Amino acid sequence: MREATFYRKQGDRIKCLLCPNHCLISEGGSGRCLSRSAVRGKLWAHTYARVVSASVDPIEKKPLYHLYPGRPVYSIGSYGCNMRCRFCQNSEISQHKQPTTELRPEQLVLEAKGIENNIGVAFTYNEPGIWYEYIIDSVPRLHEEGLLAIMVTNGYLNYEPWRKLCEIVDAMNIDLKAFNSDFYSQVCGGRFETVKENIKFAVEAGVHVELTHLVVTGLNDNASEFAEMVDWIAGISDELPLHISRYFPHYLETAPATSPALINSFVDIARAKLKFVYHGNLPGHQDTRCPQCDLVWVKRNNYEVTVVNHDEKCECGRPIPFMKGLRRLPEPKGHL
Repeated sequence: MREATFYRKQGDRIKCLLCPNHCLISEGGSGRCLSRSAVRGKLWAHTYARVVSASVDPIEKKPLYHLYPGRPVYSIGSYGCNMRCRFCQNSEISQHKQPTTELRPEQLVLEAKGIENNIGVAFTYNEPGIWYEYIIDSVPRLHEEGLLAIMVTNGYLNYEPWRKLCEIVDAMNIDLKAFNSDFYSQVCGGRFETVKENIKFAVEAGVHVELTHLVVTGLNDNASEFAEMVDWIAGISDELPLHISRYFPHYLETAPATSPALINSFVDIARAKLKFVYHGNLPGHQDTRCPQCDLVWVKRNNYEVTVVNHDEKCECGRPIPFMKGLRRLPEPKGHL
């Protein structure tokens, strides 16, 4: 447990300032995210260094397709989330407290270093933004060892903590759940504008950003609204990778699984404006191709990955963006 960074006292309660929920927490109580509690007049991050799940995953599973393709990443998560998406695909750990084991930052680095060909650590599975203090303490240690720091996140934090994370985190997959405020407030319990602002800020800060959009049957499957989302993404950069994924009934949502045909139609809409669009969890459509000459750069069969072109430029002369090292770190040993 570690004292939380962003909070203030408000009367006989404590107001958390990590995310826009601004939970008012009474003594002995916890915030909505399940990770912060008020004890003796202070706010404590009680999931600090507490891990529910740890696994070595292919980087494509995050999904991050333009970050050292084919390499493994040490993936860890705790429990809790600052949203309440009724369709959550990982609700067992996002919406409920779970047994944990301790993994201090120094031990995390040792474990990550011991994994062959590992590129770094992905803070994932539940919402890593509520693990703020743990990430802030761990990332400098990871960087000292040439390891990358990655977040798979909903992007729902206040400006100051988000800014500080963008200063040190190397890559993010950010979940853009819909493109309207009502969906975020009524279905997820969040604020749409905050997520939009944070995506734009992360890209402008130089973080490697890829986006995921989960298409939920009957909730966010309107083609015209999706086209608005694509236009907005293209306005930031038409080279932002977008992963469009199928939803499956889970947690509180019972609508039928997303039709593959709908995913295909959304991919077609997105490819009219964006250069790198992927069928997120629909097998057989995940190769990375040159948007100029259509040459395959990376071939994927589920998580079997073959990098076809190891150069920084395609045969047609177009730069291959993910063959360059990230801005903060030397390339890890064994980089393609």
